[in-house]
Amino acid sequence: MKPHPLLPVIFLTLSITASGCKMNSRLEETPSPPSESITKQDTEAQEESSTEAGESNTKNNVSPVTVKTWTAVTSEKYTDRGALIYRWNSRVPEVIISDNLTSQYLINRSVRENDQNTRRNNFISDTMEIPPAEAGNPQKNYLYTFDYQVLRNDGRILSLKQNGTDIRGTNRNDTFTFLSSYDVQNGKRVTLSALSDDPEGLKLVLAQAAAGQASADGSTNSSLLTQIMSSDLSQFALVKEGILLSSQWNGGKISSSPQQETLIPYKQIGDKLNDYGKQLMAAAQKSEDETVNATAQPDYIFPESSTGYLTGGDLLEADPSVLRLARNEIYARHGRKFDAADLQDYFNSKSWYHAETSPADFKEDVLNEIEKKNLELIKTAESQLPDKDITDEGVTLKPDKDYLLDLDGDGVCETIRWSSTEDPKDSYEKSLKLSINGKSQTSIPENVRGNISLTALDLNKKDQQIELHLDISQESDSLFSYSFFRYQNGSLELIGDLAGPVCGGKGSLFREGGLTAEGDGILKVSADTPFMGSTLQFGCYFVDLIWSYEDGKLKEVPQNVYFNKNYDMITNAFLHQNPENYYVVSHTFPVTSFMEGDTPAFSVSPGETVCPIGWAVKDGHSYILVMNEAGAWGWVKEAAWDANPDTAYYLAVPAWG
Repeated sequence: MKPHPLLPVIFLTLSITASGCKMNSRLEETPSPPSESITKQDTEAQEESSTEAGESNTKNNVSPVTVKTWTAVTSEKYTDRGALIYRWNSRVPEVIISDNLTSQYLINRSVRENDQNTRRNNFISDTMEIPPAEAGNPQKNYLYTFDYQVLRNDGRILSLKQNGTDIRGTNRNDTFTFLSSYDVQNGKRVTLSALSDDPEGLKLVLAQAAAGQASADGSTNSSLLTQIMSSDLSQFALVKEGILLSSQWNGGKISSSPQQETLIPYKQIGDKLNDYGKQLMAAAQKSEDETVNATAQPDYIFPESSTGYLTGGDLLEADPSVLRLARNEIYARHGRKFDAADLQDYFNSKSWYHAETSPADFKEDVLNEIEKKNLELIKTAESQLPDKDITDEGVTLKPDKDYLLDLDGDGVCETIRWSSTEDPKDSYEKSLKLSINGKSQTSIPENVRGNISLTALDLNKKDQQIELHLDISQESDSLFSYSFFRYQNGSLELIGDLAGPVCGGKGSLFREGGLTAEGDGILKVSADTPFMGSTLQFGCYFVDLIWSYEDGKLKEVPQNVYFNKNYDMITNAFLHQNPENYYVVSHTFPVTSFMEGDTPAFSVSPGETVCPIGWAVKDGHSYILVMNEAGAWGWVKEAAWDANPDTAYYLAVPAWG
């Protein structure tokens, strides 16, 4: 992190090196229940469309648990000939437990241990060494996937599977799996040591059962057996039928087989479980609370492509394989057969498809005007694949290049082109020009300072439009502009510049860490400590700011609590892996059960670690939600700024460095 241009010089007295250690552990203490019931911070409008496991029922004193996507990162790049260089797709879950914030925080922090950000940077940098595709020498694709699945969510047990594939050309195919189960009541990850008073004996029983299953089908899984016996196994998941085991990693050539999963029925291990283990086993075997997570393959790529016009948003981020299927889907509706075996096999699998007409006998005049128009749009999208960059922030529009995009959803593509010119005396000073259909757009700032990025994205699929996002970052990554535009009546109009006041006027978006727009009318921006006032004494951390988009305007969605998403910083502090003494209490300060009032939540003593978990505002006052090492929660009312370690909250806090 770099210096915030608005911070006072007094910040120099603080330690400015942020700990970057990888999270490799978690709190083992049994957390106390939350000291205050906090209203769920996510409104219905904030719920992501990709929510995985809906709320479980609340009978039998179970907690309603929702699992949704926390981050969804997509990156694709193509050569100038339209060949795919790499594709990265990853999703990481977030757990919402509105009536148990302690468990919510601990589970999310544990799940973050499997974050793939570092791997992503290495993966993409490696693609720079790939030779360009040539005739007779096809591009060696780099493909990476990392996703999650909810295996069990009954309000007491939450079982997750995170798995990925890392393909590097023709000589590498690595697969990896992370299985985990959590006790929702206390937020702790379930281990064999928790399930059994004889964990070594339980390991042996599991290993014997796994070996027996492997020999029954004529295969072996030595890596799994070694994994079972070598550690306090936590690489497992409690499901209805038993304990699911999987080897964590399988690396090798492209022909390597994936990890073998083994399910051990509870009846084979029941006598090795202690009372707590039997309690969880009984909870897992209850069928009435089982949440089924099934994703059915859609019958159509575009269900209405023969009856309704496709829009720019439909085609914006589609990859070549999807566009090819979508184009031929129009023909397949009319019974056309295909010479390409993969296309024929694909459409043969669809219940609606009836192969009737050979390619040679098929006549284009059977297509209606809507289908013909949609074919043109699809072909236009395919023609723009060369040198195309797709990320979770949209499709990158590079300077000095024409892009054909249907911005206003009328079925006719606009031609977009932008360029910038640097000031010869200062490369940061630039003049910016953007034209649509040859017409200069005056709503775009002409004189700017910083690094320019222009992307196209779809904020709301319902309006059938494509929006443009202008991001201009200055020194220290602070924002000159973070603007969004739509195209109406031949001109771009501003729908929101977010580089300004946020949080009801109590903060400002000056530095961001990425955005998420799923096309559901919700825009989520990861913001670097956007709060004003003495909040800065609690360190540098990220929260999610959320906007709704409707009727051409972006409107910020207020949140009751802005939760700190910088899990690794807090983890290192709690594990005492912070020689800088981050979040170590300097002097006693009051922590209360409620934002208003003086009822103590827990006592604070000099030398202990107490970390900021969130921020809130009530009746014009700012409050910090803090957590101690035992998992107890409480509120601290912001006081006047104080950077003197002899009188401040902490000996040192992570600052901007």
